[in-house]
Amino acid sequence: MAVGLAPEPLSAEASQVVTQADRTLWAETATEADLKQALQTLETAAAQGDVDAQLVLGQHLLNGWVVTKDIPQALALLQQAAQSGDAKAQLELGQAYLWGTVVPTDPAKARHLLDAAAAQGNPDAMRVLGEQLIGGWTLTRDLDRGRALLDAAITKGDDKAQVALGKLLLFGQGLEQDRAGAMTLFEAAAEQGNGSGLAAYGEMLMWSQRSPRAAEAMLNRAGELGASEAWVSLAHGAMYGYLGGGRVSRAKFDGYAEKGRQAGEEEIAVLEATRNMWGINMRASGPETIARLRTAADAGNAAAAKFLIELLRDGNGLNLHRRRADARAALDAYGDLLTRKERAQFALSIDAATAFGPAAYATVADAYFARPELKSRWFGMQILKANENVAYYILQMRLREEGLYGGSVNGFATRLTLNAAYRTCLELDRPERCNDNVMRPDVIGDLLAR
Repeated sequence: MAVGLAPEPLSAEASQVVTQADRTLWAETATEADLKQALQTLETAAAQGDVDAQLVLGQHLLNGWVVTKDIPQALALLQQAAQSGDAKAQLELGQAYLWGTVVPTDPAKARHLLDAAAAQGNPDAMRVLGEQLIGGWTLTRDLDRGRALLDAAITKGDDKAQVALGKLLLFGQGLEQDRAGAMTLFEAAAEQGNGSGLAAYGEMLMWSQRSPRAAEAMLNRAGELGASEAWVSLAHGAMYGYLGGGRVSRAKFDGYAEKGRQAGEEEIAVLEATRNMWGINMRASGPETIARLRTAADAGNAAAAKFLIELLRDGNGLNLHRRRADARAALDAYGDLLTRKERAQFALSIDAATAFGPAAYATVADAYFARPELKSRWFGMQILKANENVAYYILQMRLREEGLYGGSVNGFATRLTLNAAYRTCLELDRPERCNDNVMRPDVIGDLLAR
């Protein structure tokens, strides 16, 4: 896909027409007639080659903002704008191919488009591309290029780039772990009103139990800065007694949960269902847990829908049995709440859950390798949760192809399998995890995502 340099700027009058049409689409007081007229204005302008109109209409159609999604039309419009050199269109399209949420992942197209936008000085493109080149999740790692892009975005004043680089340093992803350096970046972002870095650092402190008071204070500060994920972390920590003393900590759950709920955090419904499931400050009930999650999913809560599918697929070993047919039904019922990629990942994980014996493991493994765009740590962990034997079978196949494993491909965690997994784990980020337990879910997830 060829992409051009920045397009010639529109006349003030043409630009104003597009801007007004977009504002009308977002206006709460807009009537059906207003929306129809605004849409017609954008369609006409886009057809006449107006790059701004192509971008705005393409974004609406791609994301389902106000108008009904139309992926083919959205891609066509964004491609036209990107080929004309519009950096925002290049960024939008590049991220679509990077994340694979509405179209199949295409790393080569994503890299090409993001490079083009970054070359025009777009800080968002610099940040997204830089983070990916360091993290190496979808794009091949290029640490020097990735660090240069993030540093350039930071120089432009991008607080999100400060947080992105800080998290890479905090967790030692691609870069050597540097918590002090991460905190410096997080504080700089906080000065600009971005508390997401503080939320990440506070959560790390909380789960490490190094200083519950310091963790709680930092998370509160992050929440007050608008990083609503901090309220979720605080509610989560309160539920499990990580905010200083069991009873004292759990008594804080309701207050933090309400703050998260008011901020629109869907994960609060998952935490409330988890409390119900395990009987944390309430009676334990599997059926009530499922009912809570269904109610939340019916109301459009995607996080609740995903947790519901997981529980129906795996059970919990106590008051919820595995109900794989119900998991498939839930995926069908709530699939519209999930991304295209998540639907495919859950469908394959349910197939893994029902597999029994090497022949069945092989069928799932073939399907897994046929969809490399689905790979991620989260997906690897889902496969492991659904069926450990399938996860080990896939791992054995991969290690054997790489010449690192010479044992049987049978889906069992044999000594040869674990030895090969350990040697490979040493090449991952944070290799110290390997000495803890190579069978850790996050380690297996990373090994499967390679």
